[in-house]
Amino acid sequence: MGDDWEKPYEEDGVTLGPEEALLRETEKTKALKVEKLGLKDTIEKLQNKNNDLANDNNSLEQKLNSLTDQSTSIHLETGQTNTLKWAYLLLIFNLTALIILIVFHLKT
Repeated sequence: MGDDWEKPYEEDGVTLGPEEALLRETEKTKALKVEKLGLKDTIEKLQNKNNDLANDNNSLEQKLNSLTDQSTSIHLETGQTNTLKWAYLLLIFNLTALIILIVFHLKT
């Protein structure tokens, strides 16, 4: 029976003892846990920022829709006002033309 267990080596080729190998693995595990916690914290911060941006976006969309509705309402009111102005102007023009025609017709 051969020994299948490979001995861990340092970068410079020196064989580590069991305590040193265990210590090294423990340090790696600790470093990975710290990195994992840091990543979780970063993810949480990004999710919060994403939620804040989504809320801001919704708020701005509501403002835009409100302003668009107001603008449409004002435009319609202005359009109706302009239509009434043109109607009165045409009415006055037609009445004036009618009066002038009647006056010229009566003179002849």
